[in-house]
Amino acid sequence: MKASKAGLEQFLTYRLHVLNKLSERGASERYQAKLGITLPEARLIAAVGAFGPFSVMELARHANLDKSQASRAAEALMRRGLMQRDTSEEDGRLVLVSLTPDGRALYRKVMPIARKWNIDLFASLDDKERDTLARALNKVIEAMQAEL
Repeated sequence: MKASKAGLEQFLTYRLHVLNKLSERGASERYQAKLGITLPEARLIAAVGAFGPFSVMELARHANLDKSQASRAAEALMRRGLMQRDTSEEDGRLVLVSLTPDGRALYRKVMPIARKWNIDLFASLDDKERDTLARALNKVIEAMQAEL
């Protein structure tokens, strides 16, 4: 992007934040309306359903939530019988969070909503634009990961 006297709305981080907030609002509305769960709860269900049992710290990382958000969402899901705590067979000190049978059934409902929302987010782009955006985001993400 060419240097200019552009305002805040031209900064990549600002624009990504706006996009993230709009995306989260749309996803949240869909999960709430269709399944009666919050976005953090849906992310936990999706992460555990896709990758298996986790500690709360690992779960927070995989669901892209901070530890307190992940912990509150996990507690809410446990109270509703959708998640459970189990002791790790490899390390008896480690507590893992996993899905109950009802949680696995909910996972099968969460993922189609997530896939449809992802399709909707890209609907305004043609195939070439989607490919270009994907490559550009990958490059920026890789550069930032190398920096941090």
